Amino acid sequence: MNKDFAAFRRIPEGGCELLTARYSHQAFGRHSHDRYAVGVISAGMERMYYRGRHDLGGPGSVVTISPGEIHDGVPAHEQGWMYRMLYVDPHWLNGTLMPKQASDFIHLFRAAFAKRPALASTFLHHHQALEASHCSLERESLLLELLPLLFAPSGVCDAATEAIEKRAVQQVRHKLEDEYHQHVSLEHLASLVGLEPLYLIRVFKKSVGISPHSYQIQVRVAHAQRLLRAGLSIADAAIACGFFDQSHLNRAFKKVVGLTPGSFRSGYSRV
Repeated sequence: MNKDFAAFRRIPEGGCELLTARYSHQAFGRHSHDRYAVGVISAGMERMYYRGRHDLGGPGSVVTISPGEIHDGVPAHEQGWMYRMLYVDPHWLNGTLMPKQASDFIHLFRAAFAKRPALASTFLHHHQALEASHCSLERESLLLELLPLLFAPSGVCDAATEAIEKRAVQQVRHKLEDEYHQHVSLEHLASLVGLEPLYLIRVFKKSVGISPHSYQIQVRVAHAQRLLRAGLSIADAAIACGFFDQSHLNRAFKKVVGLTPGSFRSGYSRV
């Protein structure tokens, strides 16, 4: 490992906090958080006291700590450990994922570490995307895709008829297609169709194959293609289609089309 570092970011969605850090000499004394602390160790090894026992977490270990639970954290490897952590407000979590649950309900994680490779990989991907995202809809979608994987099912959504689900998906698609240049929140989309945000994501992905945010990007890129064919500049096309800037369009365009906007606009690409 290289030099120690810690990068912290707070996002407005749920007041969640993100930490990416490497510690080789840091030793956390016994303490507790008022939030859920969930994450993944990506390198090295950490030793932690949690619920009366000491455990070791190495690469790929999923970290799960309940609010109010006393724990510590010390290096268990000569080079310490590196991890990505997400700190989640339990009141927001209950209101968002568990609307039928008491607001002061605390889900008890019985172990601090668990070897769950698939979940660890998903967490790291979503955490990196949350860290980099400047789009509220994307952040909301990422959180609501990730958090249910960490918590036990809680009956968050009632069963809905196929007709209701189909109508909801159509409404959301039309909204994103008609207002592709606008920044639409997941909460607004969910309110529009009368579904919980988490349930809307599940229904939409089941029907369309991608999340509402990914669909929004697809629609924006399609409109950008039309504008570029008509000769509009890349910068103007980016703004007209709701992208934050030209680089934002470049990344999305290349991912969808396989070419840069410049190559697409000029009609020439060199392999």
